[in-house]
Amino acid sequence: MNGIIPVTLIESDITSTLNTTEIEKITTQDYRQMSAWLIGQIPAQDLLDSHEQDIFHAEQQRELLVQPLAAKKLVIVLKATRLCNLRCTYCHSWAEGPNQTMSFEVMVRIIRKILAIPNIKRFEFVWHGGEVTLLKPLFFQKLIWLQQQFKQPEHYITNSMQSNAVNISDEWLSFIKGIGMHVGISLDGVPAIHDLRRVDYRGRGTSQHVASGIQKLRQYGIPFGALIVVDRPVSKTDLREMFNYFDQTGLNDIEFLNIVPDNRIAAGDKVDENYINYADFISFLTQAFIIWWNEYRTLLNIPQFSDFIRGIQNPGTQLVACYWSENCSQEVITIEPNGDLSPCDKYVGDVGSHYGSLMKNDLAELLAYSVHNQTAKREEQEAFSKMRQCRWFSLCQGGCPHDRVINRRHAANYNDNCCGTGKLLTVIEEYLNKENHTTRP
Repeated sequence: MNGIIPVTLIESDITSTLNTTEIEKITTQDYRQMSAWLIGQIPAQDLLDSHEQDIFHAEQQRELLVQPLAAKKLVIVLKATRLCNLRCTYCHSWAEGPNQTMSFEVMVRIIRKILAIPNIKRFEFVWHGGEVTLLKPLFFQKLIWLQQQFKQPEHYITNSMQSNAVNISDEWLSFIKGIGMHVGISLDGVPAIHDLRRVDYRGRGTSQHVASGIQKLRQYGIPFGALIVVDRPVSKTDLREMFNYFDQTGLNDIEFLNIVPDNRIAAGDKVDENYINYADFISFLTQAFIIWWNEYRTLLNIPQFSDFIRGIQNPGTQLVACYWSENCSQEVITIEPNGDLSPCDKYVGDVGSHYGSLMKNDLAELLAYSVHNQTAKREEQEAFSKMRQCRWFSLCQGGCPHDRVINRRHAANYNDNCCGTGKLLTVIEEYLNKENHTTRP
């Protein structure tokens, strides 16, 4: 087995087949598709060991019956490993012990089953953990190789990854550069707050390690952005201090996520004191938008804001993030290292959120026979019926269903007729109208 294909080989293979004009026209997505295709051309014996080759060939011979889904695309949150090098105080996604990393046998079976779904043409794989960089890049090169072996000509496949950026090796950086992938970094604002929550197994803060990881990504020319979990301490942070820190660190693409409480906590029971409900999160985003609009919009890209602006300016536009999707209970799945299926990772620990094994069952059957999933479908239908009267419904689609469920469970006086996002959208609309008025001749 020759191991991972080096970045220089991927780039040279792509550029050697194109002239200068063609290279100038190539887009990032074109490059990603071509690099994935090149990985798919590697002979099996040059990438897989003998045992893996046997597993792959046996899977090819296995009879496969796959039913269609009630979805237009499929987002696969792939829990390649639940192992992690951090012990973040609010996280429910890491685990210890054996069998926490996906085997090649599981990988082959699930990739084949997913790509065999007859009516789905777009597949978005999200490499997630735990911490994916604890695995060797070769693991993910084999994943891309398998995607290429089982894909159909009409398929459109993307891969993205989320990392804490604490310890990204040169081997990983070379691999990411070679396949042209964007990296999502988990970061919790300014170091004073980040270091209280995103700690290593010895309880030490990691902001300096993350800053170092960001510099390495910049040196390699790898595009990256950050996801910031917003709980009570982050929501109380001086936003200018936070934005200045992002700018100084070279982090100019950021997105905010509201904190997910422990799903095992029942209604009426006390949640963590740092938890904030969706209304508080929208208040935070509204304040952040105003400061960003007035002072930082030429320095920082915040996709949530730019996406909303695009949606307001172009009615009927579909927003990018899954939070504003009308069918996410059928379009977003999480696959555990052992091949077990569950919904979006926000539901981890929720009663009934384990759907069964994709190794033994068809995806459509698991979704159809899951009480949890069927409840989610009914919740979506009921919520949409109540919220369609909102002028913003066509844009936000009632928001994230997990947010709705959790707010019914823990937020006093939660209004079932509105998800609450409209308060932010109204402010964004007001600022757009002001700018249009002042620039109009």
